[in-house]
Amino acid sequence: MALSHAKSGDLVNTINASATLAGNTSVTLVRDDHIEIFRLVLGAGTHMQEHSAAGAMTLQCLSGEVDLSCHGETHTLQPGDLIYLNHAEPHALHCKQQAILLVTLILHRK
Repeated sequence: MALSHAKSGDLVNTINASATLAGNTSVTLVRDDHIEIFRLVLGAGTHMQEHSAAGAMTLQCLSGEVDLSCHGETHTLQPGDLIYLNHAEPHALHCKQQAILLVTLILHRK
């Protein structure tokens, strides 16, 4: 069954913390020609090895605490923090405390 994504003008609640964390539900909220926005739910202790995205991106911490390694530094993201990464910038994540991130990808699809 195909997932339904928000369309232009749709209202999306990016965080319903108790339900989201309990279900460990990561989901793509918006998918269009040049943008993808998804909610990434990470359990405490989760580690994502260094990787890169197919475009420029922002990561915004909605809840919890996550270490993000990029540009030779490690930043601790806490609720309200946002970081921007250039196109295909390598990065790694380590979730220190169960967390929800809002990730926005700016894509250059043809």
